Amino acid sequence: MLAAASCTGGGETSASSTQPTDEAPAASTTLRDDLPVVGGTLRLGVGRLESLDPADASPESVSSAIAADLLFDGLTEVRAGDAAARPALAARWDTADRGRTWRFTLRPDARFSDGSALTATDVERSIERVVREGVASLSGSRLEALLGYDDFVAGTTADLAGVRVADASTLEVQLEVPLATLPELLASPTFGVVSGLALDATNPSFAEAPSVTSGPFRFASRDGDVIRLVRTTDGDAYLDGVDLHQHDDLATAYDTFAAGGLDWSLVPPSRVDAAAEDHGVDGFVPFQAELFFGFNLAQPEFADVRFRQAIMAAVDREAVVNAVYFGIARPLSVLIPEGVPGHDARRCGDGCAYDPPRAEQLLESAFPTGTVPTVYIDYDDGVDEAAVAGIIEENLEAVGIPATLRPHPAGAFGAFLTQGQGALVRLGWVAVAPTGDAYLAPLFASGSPDNVTGLADPSVDELLAAATAAVAPRERERLLGEAESAILALAPVVPLAQFQILSVAGDAVHDLDLAINGTFDPDAVWLSP
Repeated sequence: MLAAASCTGGGETSASSTQPTDEAPAASTTLRDDLPVVGGTLRLGVGRLESLDPADASPESVSSAIAADLLFDGLTEVRAGDAAARPALAARWDTADRGRTWRFTLRPDARFSDGSALTATDVERSIERVVREGVASLSGSRLEALLGYDDFVAGTTADLAGVRVADASTLEVQLEVPLATLPELLASPTFGVVSGLALDATNPSFAEAPSVTSGPFRFASRDGDVIRLVRTTDGDAYLDGVDLHQHDDLATAYDTFAAGGLDWSLVPPSRVDAAAEDHGVDGFVPFQAELFFGFNLAQPEFADVRFRQAIMAAVDREAVVNAVYFGIARPLSVLIPEGVPGHDARRCGDGCAYDPPRAEQLLESAFPTGTVPTVYIDYDDGVDEAAVAGIIEENLEAVGIPATLRPHPAGAFGAFLTQGQGALVRLGWVAVAPTGDAYLAPLFASGSPDNVTGLADPSVDELLAAATAAVAPRERERLLGEAESAILALAPVVPLAQFQILSVAGDAVHDLDLAINGTFDPDAVWLSP
């Protein structure tokens, strides 16, 4: 998602037990330290959850992703370390035309938490309710290639033509153009499958207390700021339950964890040093949000690629991160971020390195008379945003590029971007799927609504089209790598940083490995007695 990124520590804005009635799954109850133990309630310190409806889960929020993932399963899932989607509610899937038409077959034992059968119709309706939101839903907008998408979002048709129930256990998905990474996209917590009967509940509402779920845990109760979940009857989780302890201020959550009141907690940026010193950095992992500055290629001063390359060589991303985002972000010099298959920090080579002498040489070549255009730095006004823009201004001035800061009110910055009046513009991107094409195609394919730089290069388009149609992962990664190299050579953006998820876990917590979107495999986690 394009935004004026000010993400801090995993996209967040700023001891109890349950008595589950569900029967525990079969597993070892040995007290050996290296084998999982059944039982216990995992206490998680998270941000405020405005909704438990998976359709409301935001890719920018680790807390909402965790809650949705615990309560609802989708057709597929992608866990930490996965290079491709694995089965969840779908037992298998296939495509016969390089990713344009898909058939998903549900597991024979797919059930909701109340024991009712989960059918392809439930999946169809769950996808439709996300897509219906159009651009208001980042996940829904990523399915814009679905057949009939525009008519369905506009309300001129009641049914989404690209999603069709073949039979009770089979769903067919048809797209206008191939999308080989559709299984990875549908793994987003937003596409958790919901029960139509549960959605009709009004007291309490589905968003507040979903009575029926499709994931490994079900809603049990609310006790003040604590949302209690218990394992579903046929679930495979070792844990009896999960308590979500909500906090408006993550500093309070971290303090509660440090005092022994939580087993795991998100960490506010202000406490990152203390958390690292006291509990280590194993819970500091790459997040799916990145920060960059983009050139408005419609502006004549940026027509010469040597000028853009000079600006890239002049910007010290290490200085930006150390001064503004120390501990909560990592310098990023490429476009496919760490944690996504195909990431290669060396892909840009010397072209993205901080190199003031090279910047000066490029300026000399591009402007032999010495008349270098002024660069206007556009950003949404805020403390961190102004600090980053200020460092870039200093970097540019140091190599002989006149620069002027141009802040905009945060509430009006989005509208400013759509008017195409920016110059060097601060932007952020959060992808829905952990795939390279999710970071390249929306931003750099000709005609894409998110391509705010205006890059239009036939060779890039050809590579991206071939990659999105490549079903074989290795071939897709090769093509995406070539596309990323081609884009970086054209220098439409200056990559700056990738944010991190900041979390800590107690010694009793085992096998809680965070994926790039902040979720973890709830069936794998266990607690020491």
